Amino acid sequence: MSDLSRHPYFKEFKDPESGVVSYILEQRAATLQRHFYFAQSSVTRDGKYLWLLCANPPAQYMTLAVVSLDPDNPFIRHFPNAYPSSGLPCITPEGDGVYFCAENALYRIKIDGTLDKMLELPNEKIDGRRLERLCSHVTVSPSGRYVALDICISQKIYMAVGDLQTGEIKILNKFCRCYDHAMFCPTREDLILIDQDWWRDYHTGEYFPIDNRMWLVNTSGERFEPLLPDMFYGRDGTEMAHDYWSEDGYVCWSDYYNGAYECNVDTREVTFVWKRPIIHSHTSRDRQLLVGDYTPYEWNKKPCRVLFYDRKTNKEIPVFSSMPYNPLWANRYYHLDPHPQFCAEDSLIVSTTTVVGGRIDVALTPVAPLIELCHKNGKEVVENAKGKPDTPGWMHELQRFGR
Repeated sequence: MSDLSRHPYFKEFKDPESGVVSYILEQRAATLQRHFYFAQSSVTRDGKYLWLLCANPPAQYMTLAVVSLDPDNPFIRHFPNAYPSSGLPCITPEGDGVYFCAENALYRIKIDGTLDKMLELPNEKIDGRRLERLCSHVTVSPSGRYVALDICISQKIYMAVGDLQTGEIKILNKFCRCYDHAMFCPTREDLILIDQDWWRDYHTGEYFPIDNRMWLVNTSGERFEPLLPDMFYGRDGTEMAHDYWSEDGYVCWSDYYNGAYECNVDTREVTFVWKRPIIHSHTSRDRQLLVGDYTPYEWNKKPCRVLFYDRKTNKEIPVFSSMPYNPLWANRYYHLDPHPQFCAEDSLIVSTTTVVGGRIDVALTPVAPLIELCHKNGKEVVENAKGKPDTPGWMHELQRFGR
């Protein structure tokens, strides 16, 4: 891991409550900078490069930039030609660039700026309709050959797999309700996790809630089943969302009111891991450490927090104890929740933060000293799940945006 204390682009920030040290990226390629997402790493596995999504509000588009984390060779390169118009990017398995979707194609841009088109959805498949996205966020199969595509055309969803070697796109399933967040399993070449999501009809404005959130699809198109058939969203005391694959192939998710869970896909055994309300959570490779945010959905009412949890000791400590509100958060296009995530082989946590005067920044937090501080000063977690919400779970997103 690079010594960020020597890096000229980063400024040290010590949380006033916990004493946790993070490094805030001050060098700018744009007015607004954020990391990718909690399910897609923004930092290469070797810890050498940080990738950013950049915007200049009120412009409603984002571009890509890369930062060298080597304090002896610092640089930031902005790529205005790399604009993810749909879906969130992901770093290539080789670590030499990023895959992103723009219009009806998927591209790769390398650190040196080389841009290649990897595959393209043919116009005859779009057939004059409105293409809304090629995918929610790019994920790659364990071999590095295939990408999962949850194509949305005129509110119809097409589950597909794209071949990065041949450029072929194979349609697996099609749905007349909203499914998104398709993600390849990191340990199985044939398995994809996809989410059922709430949606509004474009013509009538009618709202359709989630029934069962998490579904499994195989690449032959012969399998489509709920991960947990009896877990109905918002109707059994749970509001599960923000699911993702752990690196060893468990499905993990947050329950807004209860905490963080994991599920063994083979046995369907569910383990309640972090027993506190949490919105986004992410786990280390061995699933012993977690990080999460609470709660960006009330950010306009009270400061948001980022929390770190050690499963072995059942202790947690704030990474950021009080992040001030920035009004740009209310613009859904920028998607400015903290989304904390382990990266660089668990040596760092990357997150989007507002601790410097409310400005939207990217933060890197070294994990080793964080573990030590958590062991020393962390508070033991006493189960404080809220249980069944007062309002139906599917109302949560509506309340978030005042609808």
